[in-house]
Amino acid sequence: MESGNRKILVYQPAYLWLGLAVAAVLLASAGYLLFQRGMHYAGTELAWLEQRNAQLKQKLETEHDANERLRQQLAIVERSSEIDRRASQEVRNDFSALQQRVQKLRQDLAFYRGIVSPADNRTGLSIQRFELKPASANGRYRFNLMLTQVKRNERYVRGVIEIDVEGVEDGKSKVLSFSRLSTDRHKALKFKFRYFQDLEGEMVLPPVFSPQRLTIRVKPSGKKHPPGVEKTMEWPV
Repeated sequence: MESGNRKILVYQPAYLWLGLAVAAVLLASAGYLLFQRGMHYAGTELAWLEQRNAQLKQKLETEHDANERLRQQLAIVERSSEIDRRASQEVRNDFSALQQRVQKLRQDLAFYRGIVSPADNRTGLSIQRFELKPASANGRYRFNLMLTQVKRNERYVRGVIEIDVEGVEDGKSKVLSFSRLSTDRHKALKFKFRYFQDLEGEMVLPPVFSPQRLTIRVKPSGKKHPPGVEKTMEWPV
């Protein structure tokens, strides 16, 4: 109804509520669709992540197994290398010991050959070797004396050995006999052999005595004994 230029509007609340309801339904539908899409995406992403995690876990186990095999192979190689090193060292040691043994046998052969067939055709007794080494710092010495009987060794030879040490004591020349220097003064240095004999012992020099020379006399005894032998050596021997 119009009165002049004015319009009369009629308020209809039913249409307003209907519009709000439709908007709410649309919003709810849109939210549900978005939720479902998000769930689908999340499920797909979760499945991919689980699959990827399984793949990485399998790869890690494979790499671990490969690493364990390499570690075992390395241990085998290292052990084999250690075995080879030890074997090589043992071979070198054995070879060195064998060389020393061969050298010793050659020396022994030359020694026995010198007794049976000397190069200078000498016969009888001989002082083959005399070694003197300090046994301590208080004037004690240990000696080794080897006697040989060349060619004339069809029978035993026996006798005594005299050792004199010439030196200076209190500014005067002095000769000390083995009986005075020996640590066993009641035992004479005797020998008895056919081919050769090693004799060992100790002697002690007085603190104020300065040795200069040493003389060895080999004196055989008995019937048909070979001539004796004498040898003088400068100190130190």
